[in-house]
Amino acid sequence: MFFTLYVPCRSPWSNKYYPPLEDALYPSSELRKLEVEANEVFAIYRDQYYEGGISSVYMWEDDNEGFVACFLIKKDGSKTGQGRRGHLQEGAWDAIHVIEVGPEEESMAHYCLTSTIMLSLTTNDESSGTFSLSGSIRRQMNMDLSVADGHLCNMGRMIEEMEGKLRNSLDQVYFGKTKEMVCTLRPPSEVVLRLPTADLA
Repeated sequence: MFFTLYVPCRSPWSNKYYPPLEDALYPSSELRKLEVEANEVFAIYRDQYYEGGISSVYMWEDDNEGFVACFLIKKDGSKTGQGRRGHLQEGAWDAIHVIEVGPEEESMAHYCLTSTIMLSLTTNDESSGTFSLSGSIRRQMNMDLSVADGHLCNMGRMIEEMEGKLRNSLDQVYFGKTKEMVCTLRPPSEVVLRLPTADLA
């Protein structure tokens, strides 16, 4: 016997729960207004940096008189998905940014950003053969910033800076080390051709 479990989730666009929930929790009107604005701005950020994909921003109050914001991006980079490169058989990029915003004190607020990137890719063609790589990376950033420009500007700058660092880390750790290992175990053909004949015997 199989059971299907439906977990109610709230749409950040319509602010409605699916399926409907009687005792549902909603953000305050002020926080809801910031959530709507964040979804609109983050959709532009997603298109500029990711060339498509799906993004969502959720916000809710916490117990410390502040609030929490969760910025999500999912990009399907496979040939059958929304990818525009066309090199991957399958590929996915999932970014999760959770920002805890403390209460305002003297026009300042404390921001704690925890970011996680989950990456997976599979190639299957004549030049590279079948290759699969997946992994995740997580980093945290804490900053005390003025709220003069608004919470959204502060959170946006932190996410942009963090994503830049994470992309560099992924490029060096996952792709750089993988390339180093592959070239060590199986040198490229142009390197092999330059080796003396005696060394190949």
